[in-house]
Amino acid sequence: MIIKSFIFTGIVCLIAQIIKDNTRLTSGHITSLFCMIGAFLGFFGIYDRFIAYFGGGASVVIMSFGNTLYKTAISEGILNMLSGVSIGIVTSIIMAFIITLIFRVKD
Repeated sequence: MIIKSFIFTGIVCLIAQIIKDNTRLTSGHITSLFCMIGAFLGFFGIYDRFIAYFGGGASVVIMSFGNTLYKTAISEGILNMLSGVSIGIVTSIIMAFIITLIFRVKD
């Protein structure tokens, strides 16, 4: 299972790097694109099969964020869409703050 998770995550990162190297899209564009792809795959019921087959590797990439947003919007409504991912968002903000306290940007 670990090997399958590693391969899935690696392929997603490889695709993102190929897109970044061969287009004028920035990292923000690619992140948004992958989030939308995850939501579309969730809409068609495909992303749940990815999670079942690849395990944790499919549940940590940015596509999983889009899938979770979609699933929460369907089950709890558009206004409560962020409730399914709020813990992850808050944790990311806190960890980014801590990292900025520890490390300094090079000039």
